[in-house]
Amino acid sequence: GVNLVIATPGRLLDHLQNTNGFLYKNLMALIIDEADAILRIGFEQDMTEIIKILPKERQTVLFSATQTKKVEDLARLSLKSPIYIGVDDTAQSATVEGLEQGYVVCDSDKRFLLLFTFLKKNKGKKIMVFFSSCNSVKFHADLLNFVDLPCWSIHGKQKQQ
Repeated sequence: GVNLVIATPGRLLDHLQNTNGFLYKNLMALIIDEADAILRIGFEQDMTEIIKILPKERQTVLFSATQTKKVEDLARLSLKSPIYIGVDDTAQSATVEGLEQGYVVCDSDKRFLLLFTFLKKNKGKKIMVFFSSCNSVKFHADLLNFVDLPCWSIHGKQKQQ
């Protein structure tokens, strides 16, 4: 057996229902990340079925960026004596004071030059840059490090250490 299974709701439900020898009776924890997104894209029924099938004696953890009615319903269905942990729910704004956010619209052939120039001028500041894919993150991090602008890359395809 294995100690950890990571799966999409549909795939997990398929294994729970159809795979001979898929043992889950000793399951100790069910962790649902991005619960709001999972429910928003249509996995509500799958999640309900998964929760019904899995052992009742387990720890269940839900992570969600937003508290929607569907997330609350899933919490009611899957959690016993839930503990809600929020990040400063009383704040008027979700963005920390002093954080500057911005964007620039430019031609695609000028994007890297603009990014490089901006990063070079703001070298002493802490900056996060987001890209649309893991490959793009890796490519740009490698390129910036190559042109002597040290940076870290964080993406989902990194090897765990």
